[in-house]
Amino acid sequence: MPITGPLRRLYSVPVGLLLGIVLALLVPEGAPNVAWIGQVFISILKLLILPLILVSIYASLSGGRELRRIGGRTLLYYVTTSAVAAGLGTLIGLAFSRELPAGLLRLEQVEPGAASFSIEHLVANLVPSNLFASLADGNILHIVFVAIVLAIASRRIAGEQRETLLAGARAADALLMQVLRGVLALAPVGIAALIYDGLAGMDWAEVFQLHAFVWAVALAAVLHAGVFLPTLFRLRTGSSPWRFVAACRAPLMTALSTASSAATYPVSKQALEDTGVSERVTAFSLPLGATLNMDGSALYQSILLIFMSQLAGVDLSAAQALFIVLLTMASSAGTAGIPGGGIALMAFMLDLLGLPQTYLALYLVVDRFFDYPITAVNVWGDLVVAALVDRDLRRG
Repeated sequence: MPITGPLRRLYSVPVGLLLGIVLALLVPEGAPNVAWIGQVFISILKLLILPLILVSIYASLSGGRELRRIGGRTLLYYVTTSAVAAGLGTLIGLAFSRELPAGLLRLEQVEPGAASFSIEHLVANLVPSNLFASLADGNILHIVFVAIVLAIASRRIAGEQRETLLAGARAADALLMQVLRGVLALAPVGIAALIYDGLAGMDWAEVFQLHAFVWAVALAAVLHAGVFLPTLFRLRTGSSPWRFVAACRAPLMTALSTASSAATYPVSKQALEDTGVSERVTAFSLPLGATLNMDGSALYQSILLIFMSQLAGVDLSAAQALFIVLLTMASSAGTAGIPGGGIALMAFMLDLLGLPQTYLALYLVVDRFFDYPITAVNVWGDLVVAALVDRDLRRG
C-alpha cells in the first residue's frame, strides 16, 4: 500500500538523513544493530550500476555521432570545473595553513600497501584485460570502455542486427530502471541506517584537532558548490539553480550518506531524467562523472596536501602550489568512485611532493569524515555538467 498524505512528506530522504544524525548523537551504541540495513541498500544500488551503465551507454551511442558531441562537451566542462575547484582549494589552503605550526600532530607510520602509481597502472585502470574480472571488481571505467567499443563496432554490422541489439539494450535499460524505482522506495530507511552507522563511531576530537583544516575545506566546498557551480548553471541555462537542487535532492542525499559516487549513479540518472535531461546525456556523462569527475576531490586533496606540507615544515613556492593544482586534477581519475578509494593515489602524491608517508595517517583520520560531503560535491558537479551538456545539445 503506497504511503500518502502527511506520512508521505515524513517518509522522505531528508527526514531519513536527519533521523540518522539524531540517532547517532543520542544512541550511538545501537548503530551496529541496524548497520546491515544500510549495507543491503547500498549493495543493491551497486548491483544495478554496471548493467545500467553498459546498456544505457550502448543504447545511447550505437545509433549516431553522440560520442563526439556529448563526450567533448562533457570532458571540457569536467576539466574546467575541476581546475576551478583545485585552484580554489589551493588558494584557501595556503591562506588557512599559514599559522599552523610544524609538527602539530604526532603521526605514526602507515603502510600504504600497493600504493605505487605508474602509467601501466593508469592504462590498466582504463583498458580491461578480462571483462568478467572487471564485472566482478566493479570497475566502472572498464565497463564504460567496453560499452563505447561495442557501440562503435555495432555501426559496422547489418542494420537489422544492429536494431535487434539496440532494442534489447533499451528493453534491459527499462527493466533495470523499473527495479531502481522499487529500490528508491526504500531510500529513506537505507539512508537513515547508513548515516546512523557512519556517524555513531566517529572520533570528532581527532577531526576537529585541525580546526583550521576543517574550516578551509568547508569554505572551499561552499564557495565551489554553493557559488561557482550554481552561477555557472544560471549563466549557461538561464534557469534557477536552486530549483535544480531541489529536483536533485535524492542523489545529493544519497551521495552524502554513502560517500560513493558509483552507488549514487542510478539515483542521479533517475533524478536528471525526471527534470528533462535526455537519456543520451545521462547515460554517457554520469558514468564518466562517477569515475573521472574531480571537483570535490581536487578541492579537498589540494587543501590536504598543503596542510601536510605545512605540518612537515615545507614552505611551498608558487610553482609547487601550481603543481599541486595540476596533480590533484589528475589524481582523482583513479579513485574509481568508491568510499576511501584515494589512499593509493594520496601515497603517490606524497612521494611526488617529497613528503613522508607518515602523513598518510592524517589522510586516514580526516577522510572518514570528509569523504561524505566531498562525494556530495562531486555528484553535484556531475549533475550540473549533465544539465549543461543537455542544454548545449538542445541549442545545437
